[in-house]
Amino acid sequence: LRKKKSIFDNIEKAKQFGVDLPKGILLYGMPGCGKSLTAKVTANYFEMPLLRLDMGMIMGPYVGQSEENMRKAIKLAESIAPSVLWIDELEKAFAGIKGSSTGGSAEISARIFGTILTWMQEKKKPVFVVATANSIEGMPPEFLRKGRFDEIFFVNFPKEAEIEEIIKVHINKRDKTDWLEKIDIKTLIKEMEKKRFSGADVEAVVKEAVETAFVEKRNDVTTDDFLKILKDFKTISETMKEEISSMEEKAKKYGFKAAN
Repeated sequence: LRKKKSIFDNIEKAKQFGVDLPKGILLYGMPGCGKSLTAKVTANYFEMPLLRLDMGMIMGPYVGQSEENMRKAIKLAESIAPSVLWIDELEKAFAGIKGSSTGGSAEISARIFGTILTWMQEKKKPVFVVATANSIEGMPPEFLRKGRFDEIFFVNFPKEAEIEEIIKVHINKRDKTDWLEKIDIKTLIKEMEKKRFSGADVEAVVKEAVETAFVEKRNDVTTDDFLKILKDFKTISETMKEEISSMEEKAKKYGFKAAN
């Protein structure tokens, strides 16, 4: 992103030098680990407007309406360029096109897919695409090859240092920095990494610990508060064990870069 920002900040010089316009990135991986947040942060970092493409709004009931809506969405993104176009949960729009039967919604989805594919390959306006996906099952291989996106990243569960940062973020946002001095954070981090907590899981634990302290009319949270919650907490890595394993295998198979 630092590299792409440097290009956007010097777009005319970059063109003269022969640098291609940045296309965008695809973030594939675990639910609740910051893919959507990354799209928002990217727009903020680039100092560009963020547009979220809702594929549910693109699909229309009349012949040709969906394709026209897609073209209008692309035109809007280009009209306010430079901009960041966030395509959230990409798999919901395009999964199943490969090998699907002709006719009906599958055919419409295939045409919309073709429109986006062609635009990403040939676009002349500085629109940076950030696509997020929890699954690539059935997604057309054309979308996953190098060249459609500048890079495809696999977002895995946070490691120890990342878990610590997430805990600090959710405690600091409540203006309770002093709580961090009273919590045995290292013990909590090791337990969370061992059970493969997602970022959303970590946030849920902090919320529950804060609620417990408030209901019990205490002024702070304790290590025991967290440990009691962790003991019975079911993480997404436990409830979706087979799916998680499959996602990691596919990321390895396609050689996606690790985001963390």
